[in-house]
Amino acid sequence: MPTRWERLAGDTDVFAVKVGFMDDPDDGHAVDTDLCVSWGSFQIWVQGTNLCAHLEEGETVESSHWYLLPLLEWIARSWDPMLHEERLPCSNNATDGWSGLRRNALPSPALDERTEETWEADWQQWWSRHAIAAASEGGLFPDVVFRRFRDLVEISWGHCRPVGIPEHVSFLANGPEAVRLKPKDVAEPLYEVVKASADYLSRVSPDSARVRDLNRAIRGVATPRVDGRLRWLAGAGIDDRSIQRGWQRAKRWFSELPPVQNSALLSTQSSTPLVVEGSCHAALMYGSVSPSITKQDMLTLARTMIDLHSNDGDSDELAAVCRAVPLETGDRPWAQGYELAQDVRDRLGDAPTLQIDTALDELGIETIQIELADTSIRGVAFAGPHHRPGIAWNSSCPFNENPEGQRFTAAHELCHILFDRDVGKRLAVVSGRWAPLGIEQRANAFAAMFLMPADVVRDAVVGLNEPIVSASAVATISFRLRTGFAATLWHLHNLGFIDDFDRQRVQDEWRPAASQS
Repeated sequence: MPTRWERLAGDTDVFAVKVGFMDDPDDGHAVDTDLCVSWGSFQIWVQGTNLCAHLEEGETVESSHWYLLPLLEWIARSWDPMLHEERLPCSNNATDGWSGLRRNALPSPALDERTEETWEADWQQWWSRHAIAAASEGGLFPDVVFRRFRDLVEISWGHCRPVGIPEHVSFLANGPEAVRLKPKDVAEPLYEVVKASADYLSRVSPDSARVRDLNRAIRGVATPRVDGRLRWLAGAGIDDRSIQRGWQRAKRWFSELPPVQNSALLSTQSSTPLVVEGSCHAALMYGSVSPSITKQDMLTLARTMIDLHSNDGDSDELAAVCRAVPLETGDRPWAQGYELAQDVRDRLGDAPTLQIDTALDELGIETIQIELADTSIRGVAFAGPHHRPGIAWNSSCPFNENPEGQRFTAAHELCHILFDRDVGKRLAVVSGRWAPLGIEQRANAFAAMFLMPADVVRDAVVGLNEPIVSASAVATISFRLRTGFAATLWHLHNLGFIDDFDRQRVQDEWRPAASQS
């Protein structure tokens, strides 16, 4: 079928979108005029992969074909959350958006009926804002999810056959997989194609009210609205209304601080008419805490960061080690954390005596004790061009009840300060159950390897008077290295000293002994 109009925008090796319009194969018999003129095809390219390529009865089809008006409307309607909302629906239990939707699709059997209904509604709303399948209306669309990830836009996909997709159709892109790109590399080609498509539809259907509404919505996308997009970055709710209320509430809390401090929390950089590329410290903090955080806890976090305000920024020693390292997608957070820890030890001087407090002192990182009502928050990492870098550990968190836990928290937060900077080198990560899962896993691995270097662990294992596969042996290693038992056991497992069967057995052996001590 000949193409009447076509537009490709972007770089197919990075991100690109291609849209084409052609005659409706049903000649408008099945749909109204508005939909009829929008029959066409589209492709989404991510790092050289065409996510729309699929097999139909054994033949490769490069594009998805369907009525495109609902897709264009969905992109315009979902623009801000699609490119700015990060927090996963219902539970923070995955490292990418597609996996988060799959894992949270069914509520836990432990939930009561009312909570189960809330879970399902929250999941549905998030899906409708981030998955392009929400705009398919019966078309063969790939299972692709857009969301924010810190200062990047994440595109993830996988194999999940939606209702209505026939068995003889299968998409070719392997998954699950996720790619994270600079916001403008996604926003600009996406806007270019949608805007050009809307202009085309206006020419062929000038009297359509629906097309006029689409053009109005597209023009709105290019209208700078930093505050409206920051509220999605903060994610202080589960839908548009609650997120707006949560952000307004946070700003009221911050307004109780002196004006200069309030401005420091809310100022942002690197915004374009299409997308906020960076963020502000307030949104970064809010985005990694529980949506139900108390006013007192948020003000405690804000005041802690304000106390670190300084025009000095990072020390020369820290600047020499610090760099933004994008988190590898897939199953690599632990391996990447190990590699980064060894690199830092090499740079600082990889001696067995190098301890976390020594490293923090050398790098000019301040340590602060705070007390929060939320006991699930382990620690907080702050940094920025106008802040002394600091680590705050929460004294009410059970993990920080002993020096071993406090040392692990400090090493964990050090990873955030060194490698998790956002645009403008800003950082405000609250480590707990709502922080981005991938960077938390990487920071845990970093802390384990920094506190327990492989060669030091090897020497400790060789020096044992009993086999390593026992709770008492692991406890001996833990005591020597001044680390917690659970962290030491998992580290020994990851390094290959203990296999999975013995790790579980040692863990079971330790629990009764720990409860009796």
